[in-house]
Amino acid sequence: MKPLPGPVDGALLAARDLEGFLRRRGHGEEARDLVQDLFVVLLSRRDELTTDQPGRFRSFLFAIAYRLGANASRRRRRDATEAVELLTTPPVSQTASPERLALLRENVHRAAAALDALPEDVRRTLLLVADDGRTAREVAALMNVTEEVVRARLSRGRKRLAAVLEGKEIP
Repeated sequence: MKPLPGPVDGALLAARDLEGFLRRRGHGEEARDLVQDLFVVLLSRRDELTTDQPGRFRSFLFAIAYRLGANASRRRRRDATEAVELLTTPPVSQTASPERLALLRENVHRAAAALDALPEDVRRTLLLVADDGRTAREVAALMNVTEEVVRARLSRGRKRLAAVLEGKEIP
């Protein structure tokens, strides 16, 4: 009777089938690399694997190949999304002239100074809405005031910041 192959030997026998499986799942040339990744997994866990049932071991190999392929697809989608974002929204420093960058920096400093100069209740209201994304109703409940008071504070604060950014008012 012929001895059963070890885990690595069994995987070597199935390598072509695994590569074909991954190619059919849309991984193209990457399929060979994924099969190599599968061998790395097998070698790192060689002591944990047994091949007393070859059919189950083969299924196990295809399950690992499937998971490796799914992970690769997710990585590819994430990388593609990041690449599109980088291509469509270049950093301000690449699209702006040095004069524009200086103006942006100045406006940021002026807005920060204007925000600091606002009364505490107006500043806190603006920050709760702008930074925390809370609604007027949530801010009103949190600050124990009416929604009308919150809207009035938001209006005052926004007008003050807009005036500072437009250069009509110095903080």
